[in-house]
Amino acid sequence: MAVSFYDNLPINQDIVLDWPLTEGEPQLVHDQSKSGIVGVMNGTNPMIWAAANGYDYHGVFFVEAWQQFIEALAADTTDLNFTTTDYALAMWCGFIDTATDQILMSKYELNNSGWEVYHTPVGALRYMTVRHHHGGTRTGSYSLGWDFLTTYLFGVDRIGTAHQHYRDGVAIPTVSQVLQDPGSSIADNFRIGCRFTEDANWMNGYGGRPRAWSRAIGAAGHRQLFAQGYRQ
Repeated sequence: MAVSFYDNLPINQDIVLDWPLTEGEPQLVHDQSKSGIVGVMNGTNPMIWAAANGYDYHGVFFVEAWQQFIEALAADTTDLNFTTTDYALAMWCGFIDTATDQILMSKYELNNSGWEVYHTPVGALRYMTVRHHHGGTRTGSYSLGWDFLTTYLFGVDRIGTAHQHYRDGVAIPTVSQVLQDPGSSIADNFRIGCRFTEDANWMNGYGGRPRAWSRAIGAAGHRQLFAQGYRQ
């Protein structure tokens, strides 16, 4: 395969997921990264495409009552099977008020394998949590200040045994346990918007441009993503 301008951009070194979510109407979403991961939209009603409905936002809206999520099969997402290596994740997101945890993105089985990112309201506090699942338990990290009805660029780097969270391209206070390696998620599907059992923790809000790297992209990388905006 020929090397493209996209491949030559430093920010795209070792990128293994990049869904622009600009299709507008179809059921499938397509990957710009070398992994070529195709996602399938699921739910009791069609996804609401922001750009196709007059919103100044490229992405999709998730309606909790419609049980909407995007899924890619385990066999197609082996590049997201992060175990011993560092990695980075990033996604534009916004959440509508709800009493439940909301899964942003994940490839996991609870307490067994993989990783997940989710938003939780506890009283007046708004958490974003990243967890590794392994050997009957989990380790992870969290940050605060992820308010409802606000658009953010969430980012995280795994560097060794710790996470660093980013909001809108800026490193923020992150409480991280000593991370253990995730168990192999080779058999787990990748999902945006719901629990691994596909029956709870529905996202109620909107998301755009989910991305993943098989390396930490560092502060400069996260700043660049925010500066580019959600269209780039």
